Amino acid sequence: MAFSSSSWEKQNVIISFLFCITIIISQSHVNGCFTSIFSFGDSLADTGNLLQLSLSESGQLFHFDFPPYGRTFFDYPTGRCSDGRLVIDFIAEGFRLPFLPPYFEDENGRRRNFQKGVNFAVTGATALDYSFFKERGIKNPFTNVSLGVELGFFKDVLPSLCSSSSDCKELLRNSLIVMGEIGGNDYNHPFLEGKNTEEIREFVPLVAHTIASAINELIELGAVTFLVPGNLPIGCSPAYLTYFQGSDTDEYDPLTGCITWLNQFSEYHNELLQKELDQIRRLHPHVNLIYADYYNIAMRFYHSRNQFGFRETLIACCGWGGLYNYSSSMACGDPPIRTSCNDPSSYVSWDGLHYTEATYRWISKAVLEELYNIPCINGLCLPLTVNKQIY
Repeated sequence: MAFSSSSWEKQNVIISFLFCITIIISQSHVNGCFTSIFSFGDSLADTGNLLQLSLSESGQLFHFDFPPYGRTFFDYPTGRCSDGRLVIDFIAEGFRLPFLPPYFEDENGRRRNFQKGVNFAVTGATALDYSFFKERGIKNPFTNVSLGVELGFFKDVLPSLCSSSSDCKELLRNSLIVMGEIGGNDYNHPFLEGKNTEEIREFVPLVAHTIASAINELIELGAVTFLVPGNLPIGCSPAYLTYFQGSDTDEYDPLTGCITWLNQFSEYHNELLQKELDQIRRLHPHVNLIYADYYNIAMRFYHSRNQFGFRETLIACCGWGGLYNYSSSMACGDPPIRTSCNDPSSYVSWDGLHYTEATYRWISKAVLEELYNIPCINGLCLPLTVNKQIY
């Protein structure tokens, strides 16, 4: 319904068939559902890893570790870059699983129970390694964590979740792997540092291939079901709109106000990512790869905001000044910006770079509906266990 990639409809029957076979073979699913979720990614999925790393390593917190972050649902900052829950939170709720604990979170000095899943996503993380950007003079102000590092975290924790190779394969066969969104920061950091667009465009095939390589590694370990989000329309982001403010009028979409060439860049990433996923499907026909078309889901908010209850689409709910209420030198959470708009649910953007809980709720709804369209989840899992009350 919300996933409109060119190849999705052709693959839907095949993916559904393979998914059903997997569930039939693996009888240890609870009502055919996932028993755990493992998440990789960046700030769109981080549920507290960068916060925990900051507290343990330097003690220096970032602006998104202060109010008003978390105000809508948690009532306090949790390390999530939003006013409330993220897509990964809604997916966990949808399958009646607990919120995924961040990998670096502990309780009284002891690692939390990760049996039902764990989140390895770190705010600021890139798909490509830190050294790649360092060699090119591109700075990451948040972390040196990349997708490869997160995969290393996963491999480190896996032996504590299963006692043998066969047990680990069984665990992963019954798990949902959420691969991102990841890759956005590979472009955000250089774009917002003023790097040449053509140079950044050369990163895209490398980013898409790196994501595919991580998926292949997880397949070798036994994972069979992946949700792989694409990139969001960065041309609609208040941060990008502010940075590129003053662009020629013909560079803006007259219907949405977004910068067209930036959105085309996101589409280019998504196109190459889907080609990589098609290649994996050919090599591993038993694996279920569900591409989550975040781009086209989000574009509906900019074209039909009233339909989704949004009043503002291009202005940040929490920010400072300017046409788009965003300033890189005075970010949400920095003093004195410890307050936000009165009703975050009427805004698409929370802080100029990240979405509000309301926006993430709509995205997750589309994701879960797409999973619901897979016949065996529809027949075995969702009617019995998926929580439909989160909307």
